[in-house]
Amino acid sequence: MSGDNVTEAARDELLALQGRDGGWAYRIGSAPSTEPTALAGLALLALRPDGGPEAAAARSAADWLATVQRRDGSVGVSASVPEPGWATPYALLLWTATESHEARRRDAARWLLACKGRTLSREDDPNRVAGHDTTIVGWPWVADTHSWLEPTATAVLALGRSGFAGHARVQEGLRLVRDREVDSGGWNYGNKAVFGRGLRAQPGPTGLALLALAGTGPRTDAVDRAVRYLRSVLPDTRASASLGWGLLGLRAWGETPEGSRDWVAEALMAASGRPDAAVKLTHLLLCGAPGALDLFGRGGGTRTVDSGRGDSR
Repeated sequence: MSGDNVTEAARDELLALQGRDGGWAYRIGSAPSTEPTALAGLALLALRPDGGPEAAAARSAADWLATVQRRDGSVGVSASVPEPGWATPYALLLWTATESHEARRRDAARWLLACKGRTLSREDDPNRVAGHDTTIVGWPWVADTHSWLEPTATAVLALGRSGFAGHARVQEGLRLVRDREVDSGGWNYGNKAVFGRGLRAQPGPTGLALLALAGTGPRTDAVDRAVRYLRSVLPDTRASASLGWGLLGLRAWGETPEGSRDWVAEALMAASGRPDAAVKLTHLLLCGAPGALDLFGRGGGTRTVDSGRGDSR
């Protein structure tokens, strides 16, 4: 089956997995959740931004997300798990992409701007357990806890897309992303070292960090190190979130490794028919969809590089 046919089959499967209420679940038979619903809507819009069943499904998803937003503006994990609100940026991104639910977008942005991760002074961490600057304010997974890479990156993307790119909170969030780069290049889930021992980069967080940083400044040595890291690991990566975010992060910096369409096709075929297919298909469809970068506010051209293991051409 050709790559285009695999993509079409995956799109059709994802559409079929949407619930009657408009949401998608992490697993078949489960209740819908915010993250897969928002990302599925974004993926379908990115595949076909000019309308059709994809756009209708995305609008339906946006409407479902509106039903689970809390009065404070946050959006929980699902209707039955109303907090923590780490999934709020995903909902905000889809509402912005569908140009819908303007009042809910304002409330979500207001909540995100007020949500702050806890900081630690040197006195609070005398043994320097953390290997990063613990005084930078980003976004946490859970309220009143420390800031981490992924919720900070998604908040930066959603707020930037909503017109807050120059806000002090977004700028400090970008500062946190830059600070959390691991010494070997790339990003981990939020720390770079523990008790002085460096941690390894991971492809998913690295791609998400590159996506958040794209368009916010010049290409730095940190970006080059992350690009080299991803080009070295992605040819052998088929986990959907890792491959999806990794390739999307590379695309945001104009890099499309030769062979990446085949990697995605292999991963799509492996994900098809699984009980947890929806979230896997979503990540894989999103990373190659023509309009994906625009939906994250990171639009730009791409260039083909080598097999992913050497220097770019």
